[in-house]
Amino acid sequence: MAKGDYALTLSRMIHFTLFGIPIYIRPTFWIVLAIFGGILGVSSVESLIYPALFVIAGFIAILSHELGHALVGRKLGGGQQTIILELFGGVTSSHGMQLTRAGRVLMILAGPMMTLVLGVISILVAWNIVGPVLTANGKDFWDLVLYPYLATAVSPKLYILSCLIMIGEWWTVLNLLPIYPLDGGQLVAQFVRSPKKVFMTGFITSIAIGLVSFQLFHGYFIPIFMALFAFSNYREYKNAPF
Repeated sequence: MAKGDYALTLSRMIHFTLFGIPIYIRPTFWIVLAIFGGILGVSSVESLIYPALFVIAGFIAILSHELGHALVGRKLGGGQQTIILELFGGVTSSHGMQLTRAGRVLMILAGPMMTLVLGVISILVAWNIVGPVLTANGKDFWDLVLYPYLATAVSPKLYILSCLIMIGEWWTVLNLLPIYPLDGGQLVAQFVRSPKKVFMTGFITSIAIGLVSFQLFHGYFIPIFMALFAFSNYREYKNAPF
């Protein structure tokens, strides 16, 4: 895409600046979050609140994640960072940044750590504020942590906390898997010289996680997600020079 066309594409997105960092949001970001939030299963206007709350929680969590990358990258290496939120997450790009390998590792880790901190804060808020609400509804606090969708039976306010906990816990774990282009895969790329080995690691891990998740949970969401990563990593493996 030519530079002028790229600038025009960005101008058509929702965009704003936060901490001096330009942030652009593609329409596909909202669509995918709404699907993940269960909008396809909505049967009434009233039940739209839960996909909407999931979208809000996902936006907060993913933006925090990318800000972690961008702020640490700027602090350690300077340059101009730009964040684009699209499809299954976000991308932080840097222009004019100079980082050592240790700096790149810290920048990569900053994203998942921000998401984890957000999840921990949500757990503390839930523990101290809405714990009695759970007890009154016959649910244990750890039910909220391990099975976030149980919150839909209690309160919309509790549900958004539950979504933040879920994203903070499970997305952090998922994102640190050694699958490129997830942060875990990017960490592997900092220490493994051969791109083929990086992509083969991602391919094997994606297949393994997809099979294990299907065996344990009998659902299709994670296996499909992992199949997409496996396909992407195998394609990159075939095209890698060494």
